[in-house]
Amino acid sequence: MINITARGFELKQGTKDGIDKELQRIEKMLPKTASFDVTLSKVKDGYKCDITVINIGSFIRGEAQADRIEPVIDMAVDDLKRKIRKLKTYLVDKKRKGGIDEIADAFAPLDEDVTMEDFEQYDASSIEIKRKKTITPQMMTDDEAIVQMEMLGHSFFVYLGVDGETKIVYSRNKGYGLLICE
Repeated sequence: MINITARGFELKQGTKDGIDKELQRIEKMLPKTASFDVTLSKVKDGYKCDITVINIGSFIRGEAQADRIEPVIDMAVDDLKRKIRKLKTYLVDKKRKGGIDEIADAFAPLDEDVTMEDFEQYDASSIEIKRKKTITPQMMTDDEAIVQMEMLGHSFFVYLGVDGETKIVYSRNKGYGLLICE
């Protein structure tokens, strides 16, 4: 299933057909249960395209920005293909190795000491929340959460660990960090 949304402009039928044609090539690489959410937005410098593949609680996002609509769609599809290939390579390697020791070694203890003085420079009254989003964390292992974070292109990811704890994995300069909620 392909869900196409245009924000800030009217989407022509020819463009919708082009998106369908491009995504049919990717559908062959994915399970039959996968669905696509395509969002095209008019931005200051041109157009932005986000393509999210949703398959049983996992997500892969391809995104791009360009001055014309046709190239931005092609670039987002190419980004999505690259991430799908990366995911498939990861899964094959994981199956072959029986685990990912490198990622486990990258989990370094959190060594930052944060004090209230670090927050005194911010004026909380000037902060405005621009967007709210409700999520349902999925149960997964730490390395699966890292893969999901990388596939979405985010710097953090919230999930339920296999032990039932709410966890947040995030990118660091050299590796990843893990927050465990009490």
